[in-house]
Amino acid sequence: MAVIDRRPPWFDRFTRLIEKCWAHHGPCSHLHITSAFDTERRAWLIVAAPVFQEVLGREDDGKKGWTGFAFHAEKLLRAMTEVRISAGSYCVNCNPVPKVTIQGKYRGHRVSVQVFLEPGLGSPVVEVIDTLKFEIRDVPKGSAQ
Repeated sequence: MAVIDRRPPWFDRFTRLIEKCWAHHGPCSHLHITSAFDTERRAWLIVAAPVFQEVLGREDDGKKGWTGFAFHAEKLLRAMTEVRISAGSYCVNCNPVPKVTIQGKYRGHRVSVQVFLEPGLGSPVVEVIDTLKFEIRDVPKGSAQ
């Protein structure tokens, strides 16, 4: 698959729409979105996933996890045409994480959105939930987690 990294003008609006569909069920301020253009399929491939968080303080100090969420797909589906939806569980040979895939067109452009239901394998910790100060902090860039 050849990949193009230049994003068209409509792309940022589409990723903001994906972010608006995401409803965290607890303290979290990030969402991991990656993208690439598949020149063979002539479609933008977009992956949206929750991020890992680490707890600081109290009895859960040092534990790693992520905040649960709901993905309100109807907002995305209203903006798309020619939509196909599929879901897949974790599978050793094909799916590294459970996901929902939404394929179709947005403003005439082919897109394939994968919503991971848990952080991707090997994803770094992105946030610290400080239970002592009651705040969420970004993990500094370059720090080992």
